[in-house]
Amino acid sequence: MTGFPVLFAVALAISAGLTVIYIFLNFDKQLNEKLIMELIADGFSGMVLFTYPFSDERFFLIVFAFWIAWSGTLWLTSGFFNLANKNMMWFYILAGIVFIVLGFVLMNYTQEMINSAIYVVGFSLILYGAFGLYLKLVKKTDIY
Repeated sequence: MTGFPVLFAVALAISAGLTVIYIFLNFDKQLNEKLIMELIADGFSGMVLFTYPFSDERFFLIVFAFWIAWSGTLWLTSGFFNLANKNMMWFYILAGIVFIVLGFVLMNYTQEMINSAIYVVGFSLILYGAFGLYLKLVKKTDIY
């Protein structure tokens, strides 16, 4: 897990930057609040990982757990409050609950279990990407 925090911080910074570009290019369209919240979570988590001077494996797990739980909260609220996606409500709620649970599992990892944490992080990222790709293919529009 040595270089993974830096790699993840770079990915979050790129994600936040691409979100800013997307918002700038689509400034004439209706603003999507969930996109702004994702931008804040990505930017905040990436900046914390870059700037915190004493980051170790445990610190990275806490930041990652915050990020994945926050993403789960966004997916969950998308399921409950987005009336345009009533037919996909079950999927948003399922994804939200899975991400929140994975976030809380990682937050409660002990030092003895730290060796298996990278597998949970990898599994979380695979699920995050797969759920987003599935929604992109099914809806053929923005993820949220």
